[in-house]
Amino acid sequence: MSDRLTRAQQQQRTRQQLLDAAETLFGERGIHRTSLDEVATEAGLTKGAIYANFEGKSGLVAAILERRLSDDHPAYAGSPVEPDVSFAGWLHHLGTDYDANLPLPEVRRFAMAVVEFWLYGMRTPQARESIAQWLRAVRQANAKEITERLAGQPPIPAEQLAALMTALDVGVAFQHLIDPEAVPPEVYSHGLTAILGPHATPPDTGETPTPNPRPGARE
Repeated sequence: MSDRLTRAQQQQRTRQQLLDAAETLFGERGIHRTSLDEVATEAGLTKGAIYANFEGKSGLVAAILERRLSDDHPAYAGSPVEPDVSFAGWLHHLGTDYDANLPLPEVRRFAMAVVEFWLYGMRTPQARESIAQWLRAVRQANAKEITERLAGQPPIPAEQLAALMTALDVGVAFQHLIDPEAVPPEVYSHGLTAILGPHATPPDTGETPTPNPRPGARE
């Protein structure tokens, strides 16, 4: 069997190389301070490869964000959740995945890029919609899970709960990456429990739950 890549496979590999390079350089140097020539050089390709696959910097930004939503991107997708998992089980799964993925270098790279994308979108009207679409897609996915898994009516609209989840996700990550000892990854799990936990039935583990002591309480 030949190991030669098909044309489609080669194009996909080229796209991934360019997106990896752009994500790294945009995060490290900033979008405005990174040229397309530098992106191509980082990827080991020519600038022509960029224009053959993307519409300049705005196109690269949109594609990086779209890749972040892809279920087949292992660094970002997390592990799948079965449809019959309870709401409490889903929250637990989110927290476990967050704790495991936040220290990964790929996640740090993306977080640095997101800061740049945010500023780029605020400064560049033609890029703003791509970033808004990504945020909407994240909120819609979480709102769908909330609606399908939560037994009963949520205290506020699912779309608003999803917005709070996104704020928690991004906010904890940014603080952890700057001050990891003060803001450990599990703050995300605690935040999910504080926001959504009262509306969930805890998953049946077969164990008697032990109440958590109040932070700072004496033994």
